[in-house]
Amino acid sequence: MASKQPLSIEVLRGPVVESLHQVMVVVVNELGSVIQYWGHPQFLTMPRSAIKMLQALPLIESGAADKFNLEDKHIALACSSHRGEKEHLAALAQWAEKAGLKESQFVCGPHLPYHEASAHEMIRHQHKPTVFCNNCAGKHSGIITTCLHLGEDPAGYEKYEHNAQKRLRKILTETLKVDHSKLPYGVDGCGIPTYAVPLQSMAVGMSTFINPKENPARKAAAARILHAVRTHPFYISGSDNFATVVIEKSQGRAIIKGGAEGVFCGVLPEKKVAFAVKAADGAGRAAQVATASLLLKLGGLSQEEFKALSEYTMPVITNWRGDVVGQIRIAKG
Repeated sequence: MASKQPLSIEVLRGPVVESLHQVMVVVVNELGSVIQYWGHPQFLTMPRSAIKMLQALPLIESGAADKFNLEDKHIALACSSHRGEKEHLAALAQWAEKAGLKESQFVCGPHLPYHEASAHEMIRHQHKPTVFCNNCAGKHSGIITTCLHLGEDPAGYEKYEHNAQKRLRKILTETLKVDHSKLPYGVDGCGIPTYAVPLQSMAVGMSTFINPKENPARKAAAARILHAVRTHPFYISGSDNFATVVIEKSQGRAIIKGGAEGVFCGVLPEKKVAFAVKAADGAGRAAQVATASLLLKLGGLSQEEFKALSEYTMPVITNWRGDVVGQIRIAKG
C-alpha cells in the first residue's frame, strides 16, 4: 500500500477528538526496496535512539566484543535505552569491569532511572544517579570499549572528528545508504551527534539485519546483534516498556526500538521486512499506536498478541482516579 496521506492517530476524550497526530511510515523488503508507505518517505528527521542496533555494529565487527568476552545481555545493552533497573546497572558494571571502563570516561551524563520504582528506591536511599543510570549508557559503553580495543584514546569520543564518530558515520553511510559526511546533524540527548536522514533511509538501515546480500562479516555481526536482542529483550529497555513487551510477546518475531521525538524502527525477520515510523509532531504516544497497528498489519503480532498487549497497542486515557475517559486509536475511514 502507498499513500501520500500519513496515518492519523486520534486522541479521544469521551466522543470528542481532542488531539490529532500525523504519523509517517515506510516499510521495506529484505533488500531495502520500499513496499509500503504512508506520508512522505523522504521526510527528513533524526533517528535518535531508534537505530542503536546499527550503532552497535562496530563493537562486533572490530572484535571488541570478543576481546572482552561480552555476553549477549551486554550486546543487547549496547542497543538499548535501558530503564535503570538493578539488573541493567549490574550488567553495565560487569561490562565495565570486563573492559576496564571508567565512569569518568562517559560523556552521557547521569539521570534518575526511567523505571519509576527504581528511581523511587534511589531517592529513598539518598543515592545519586551515576552515568550508568543514563538510558544510553550501553551505547556509550560500546563506543568506549571499541576505542580501547583499537588502541584509541576515548577522550572526546563524542566529538564529530573523533575516530569513534568517523566509524559510526561510516557504518551508518553503508547501512542507511546515504552519505553521513554530508548530512546536517545535531547533538543527541546523550551528547553524541545525531544526523538528519530521510525516513526511508532508516527503514533501509534496519533491513541490514535481514539482507541476504550483505558481506559475510556484516551479516555475522548483524545476526549476533539480532540474536542478542531477541533472546534478551529485558536489556533493550526493561519492565513495562513497549519495545521489551513486544519482543517478549512475539518471541522475537518482531524486533522494535524507539527513539525520542516519536520515532520507531523495527524488523520482522521471518516476514523479511523492516520499517521506520515518525510522528510529525514528535508525539511518542502516536508513534507507539501506529507501530502497534503496523505490527498487526505486517504479522509481527497476531490478533491475540495485539489484544493481550492492549495496554500498549490500544491505550486508554484515564483521569487521576483511574477511570477510563478516552482512548488513543488510528482514525477510522
